[in-house]
Amino acid sequence: MATEKLTLEVATPRGLALRTETDSVQAPGVQGEFGVLPGHLPVLSALQSGVLSYREGQATKRVAIGPGFAQAEAEKVLILTELFARADEVDAETAREERNKAEQALASFDEPHEGPDHRELKRDLDWAQARLDILES
Repeated sequence: MATEKLTLEVATPRGLALRTETDSVQAPGVQGEFGVLPGHLPVLSALQSGVLSYREGQATKRVAIGPGFAQAEAEKVLILTELFARADEVDAETAREERNKAEQALASFDEPHEGPDHRELKRDLDWAQARLDILES
């Protein structure tokens, strides 16, 4: 018998940030965005900061997540991440300032585009952009 719904859970170091029943999930994988529907084969994926979308009936909901991991199964998607924000928790001005600061720091980066300092700045930029993206929906 096919499963009709997915349980979506987003866990952070502070605890369970989101738990809901959903029709589908779209997540920002490091190799690109991927989707999960009920009955999906098991998969484990690394995530980058971005927008996590999930559908409940006709409504699509969006939250910002930081880097982490996703484990998808036929009936459940578990997201493990350190960063999570709903649109009503985002201060647009602060996110814009953080994005601009990260963009400026990356533009003035003297070293080749690798190494921990560059990755940290890129993560900051992606996190700020993810929070701004959920405000646009």
